[in-house]
Amino acid sequence: MTSLLAIEASTEACSVALLHKGQQREDFRLLPRAHTRYLLPMVDQILSEEGIRLSDLDAIGFSAGPGSFTGLRVCAGVVQGLAFAADKPVVAVSTLQAMAQGEADQLQLKNGDVLLPALDARMDEVYWGEYRYFNGFAEHTAEDSLRSPESISVAADEQRVFGFGSGWIYAPRFSLGMPLNTMNTEVYPRAQAVLKLAVRAYERGDYISAEQAQPVYLRDSVAWQKS
Repeated sequence: MTSLLAIEASTEACSVALLHKGQQREDFRLLPRAHTRYLLPMVDQILSEEGIRLSDLDAIGFSAGPGSFTGLRVCAGVVQGLAFAADKPVVAVSTLQAMAQGEADQLQLKNGDVLLPALDARMDEVYWGEYRYFNGFAEHTAEDSLRSPESISVAADEQRVFGFGSGWIYAPRFSLGMPLNTMNTEVYPRAQAVLKLAVRAYERGDYISAEQAQPVYLRDSVAWQKS
């Protein structure tokens, strides 16, 4: 039975989740500009409360990006340190896929439903993802990308379409070919969704070494700003 720790810190939210002996738990907090101070203690706490050590884990999963540069660096640094210390493999998960998975787990979806996660990338740009729901999982239908709001076009679709994440504040500038079923700008990526995706990837053999655990920025540089 897989035991896995997942860490997410790509926005002002910060969370850790643990799967051990078939039981899941998550610690989720809104901590703008405080990831450096709280992330590792959150990891220590969730492990100690379950009475396990890093050596008991099979792997460590993390939200690799895109997102806040500071949050992604902190998260990758913590994951690298833990994985090196315990000699464990790492599973990198797209932040946007984690958002889509989190919504998929909350909504009553049908196979083929469209999930469109978007994060405000600042500088008048959006981190954009396109996914569909199939058999319990949010699956890529296009590569995650950095886009201007005007370049985002959503064609008419026979399936239901769900938009969510901070990037949807730019929705009036998107080209939408149909009304959305729901739109929610207050959705954050969560470690619980990272955990679900990371467990599947690990069990498929899709993991990397600690030194390969690097952030995925989709942009060269930008200053992190508080919302």
